[in-house]
Amino acid sequence: MITFINQSADPYYNLAFEEYIFRTVREEDVFLVWQNSPCVVAGSGQNLCREVRPALLRRLGIPMLRRVSGGGTVYHDLGNVNYSLITAQEGPTDYEKSLAPIVAALNRTGVPASRRGVCDLAVGEKKISGSAQRSADGRLLHHGTLLFETDLDMLERITSRGKNAFVRSKGTPSAVSAVTNIQPHLARDMTLEDFKTRLLAELVPAEKDRLTLTEAQEAEVRRLRDEKYHSWEWTWGKTPGFTFDREGVFAGEHFRARYQARRGVLSDGEIVSPVIDGEQAAALLGGARLDPEVFAEICRTLAGDRAEELLELLL
Repeated sequence: MITFINQSADPYYNLAFEEYIFRTVREEDVFLVWQNSPCVVAGSGQNLCREVRPALLRRLGIPMLRRVSGGGTVYHDLGNVNYSLITAQEGPTDYEKSLAPIVAALNRTGVPASRRGVCDLAVGEKKISGSAQRSADGRLLHHGTLLFETDLDMLERITSRGKNAFVRSKGTPSAVSAVTNIQPHLARDMTLEDFKTRLLAELVPAEKDRLTLTEAQEAEVRRLRDEKYHSWEWTWGKTPGFTFDREGVFAGEHFRARYQARRGVLSDGEIVSPVIDGEQAAALLGGARLDPEVFAEICRTLAGDRAEELLELLL
């Protein structure tokens, strides 16, 4: 087992880093430990507009990304530790085989973790980790989260209470589970950095197996970051088709908005409100890209100083 040291907290870079290692390291098993600054990461087939409230995340300055594996939408912050286990693909997908060494390493580190369900880890009845997988070209990427000292209030606000009931879509929904952090359940107190160091030592004990990317490899990771993970086509253009239909109150008046989205592009947009120009709204929404910044500009045109209020109703 080898590892590649990655000190970045940039989620766009880190997803590209992981994918680059998965694609290019062919002979060795790889274990990675990494962290993201606050962000939301959706599974490859998910509808971000249903899983979270994009307008809320925009207001909070929290970016939304899409990963290469399936599974549910997760919230990352610097209290969460991510891991990636890359191995040869042998036979059908097997979460138990991938999770067994992770559980053993956690137990030896002092975490009383056990497997729960297909792809989760728990302490007692509460989830501390979810995981997902992708296989390609004879290699298996298994990766997961480890809630060490994550802001659980923010996690719940974004991924549990933030579900969008106004979106109807065939995209894969996320399960909602009761969660807990690892830190309160440790037999002996340790910092997050101590935890990362010990976990890595359990899976990759030899210093000679701890590698860094060359300048050429770094350049490839940055290229993948910029061309894929920063792209609208990957994050929003892959959103499964959906219909949005919401009624509410805007500027003290009854309000209704409807639109459809296919491949990230809107059609049949309509806003019915005595304080919104319906014809202008239909013209602006028709053919617009599904993108929080595009929606924000549309709302500024339609509502002026009330743009943020309108955005909260539209997205």
